[in-house]
Amino acid sequence: MTVNETVEEFFLVCRQALAAVSEGGGEGGNEALTQLGWWELPAAFDDPEARGAMFALFRAAGRENGDVGALPALLAAPYLDASHSGDGNASGAVAAAITRRSLRRGTVHTLVGPTDAQLLLVDTPGQGVALVPMSSVEFASVDIPGRLTLREVTFDPARAEPLLDEAAARDARARSLYAGRVALAFDLVGTAEAALDLAVEYSKVREQFGVPIGTFQAVRHILAWGFTDCASAAAAAELARDLALDPPERLGEVTKAIAGRNARRACQRSLQALGGIGFTQEHDHHLSYSRALALDSLLGTSAQLTRELGTWLKAEQPELGYASRALFA
Repeated sequence: MTVNETVEEFFLVCRQALAAVSEGGGEGGNEALTQLGWWELPAAFDDPEARGAMFALFRAAGRENGDVGALPALLAAPYLDASHSGDGNASGAVAAAITRRSLRRGTVHTLVGPTDAQLLLVDTPGQGVALVPMSSVEFASVDIPGRLTLREVTFDPARAEPLLDEAAARDARARSLYAGRVALAFDLVGTAEAALDLAVEYSKVREQFGVPIGTFQAVRHILAWGFTDCASAAAAAELARDLALDPPERLGEVTKAIAGRNARRACQRSLQALGGIGFTQEHDHHLSYSRALALDSLLGTSAQLTRELGTWLKAEQPELGYASRALFA
C-alpha cells in the first residue's frame, strides 16, 4: 500500500469516527483521537506516512464538523521537542494557545477545541514560552454557531513556568506556525467540501419547473467553481504537507491564505445553490460557513496574509512589478 493510499484510508477512518461523535451529540472527540492513535503522530512528523495521517485528521474534522483538541497539541509539539520535555505530547497533556495582538485589547490568547490537558503552553513573541497549570487558567467562550469550541484564556503570569527563552523559541515558533497553518488549511478544505456536499445533494432533490435544479447550467457552474476552489486549496495544502521538512520561504502563509480565501468562496457558492433554505438555522450549511470564518481568523486571515505576502514579494523581488499581483489574484 502506498503512502497516499494509507493516508486516504486513515482519512476515511477518521471521518467515520468523527461522524459517530457528532451523531452522539459532539462529546468524546478527544477519546476518538486516542482510539485512532492520533496523539503519537506529531512526534513522528519526519515520517511522510505519519505526517500525512496527522493532517488527514484535520480534513476529516472539517468534513464532519468535528470538535477535537488536535490543533493545540500539534502547535505545542515543536516547543516540547526544542525543550526536550519528556516523550512528546502523547494524549495531549500540553495544549498550546494561539497568541495574537489586538489594537483594542492588547495580547489575546485563544484555545481551539476541547482539551483535557494539564498544562497550557503560551508563546509570547519577544518574551519566550511558558507553561501554565490549566487549573489556574480562566476561560471565556467565543460564541459561534456550530460545533467548534473556541475559548479565550487568561492567567496569572506569576503562575507561569518558563520553558524556552526568546532565542530558543524562534525556530520552534516557525515550525509550530507552519504546522498549524497547514493543519488549518486541511480543515478549511474539509469544511468547504462539506458545504459543497450539502449543495450538491440539495440540487438533486430541489425541483423547479418540474426538474431538479442541478440540471440547470447556472447551478452547475456555481458548483463547479466551488469544487475548483476546493481542489486548488487541497493541492496547496498537500504540497505544503509534502515539503514540510524543508519548506520554501513563506509557504505556510501562502497555503493558509489560499485555503482561507477558497473556503469562504466555496461556502458562498454553495449558499447560492441552496437558495433561501441555506440561510436558515435549521439547515446545516451555517455550521460549515461559520467554521470556515472562524478557522480563517486563526494564525492570520486570508486578507491579512495576502497583504503581508504582497508586501514581502514586492520588497524581495521588485523586478516583478505589477506581474506579482497575478500570484494572489
